[in-house]
Amino acid sequence: MKNSVVTPNEFEEQLSQLQEKFSLLERRLTLKANEVVFTMTVSHRKEIDELRDEVFYLRDELKKMKKERRQDYLGKVAQQAKRRSVG
Repeated sequence: MKNSVVTPNEFEEQLSQLQEKFSLLERRLTLKANEVVFTMTVSHRKEIDELRDEVFYLRDELKKMKKERRQDYLGKVAQQAKRRSVG
């Protein structure tokens, strides 16, 4: 059997290396998490912009329909008034 006694210096060096590896892993994990959040944010922003555009389009269509209905109604009222005055 091989003697597996570790000197205090070796222990400190290995511990330091392990701490560096954990620090690197933590930085990589943080970077990856930030990338995921950024990607999700961009995606959600795009969806929000599309929904906003759709709401604006629907609002404009509704205004157009209301205007057309109002014009149709006023046309009918004018026709009825014309028939009454002629008759």
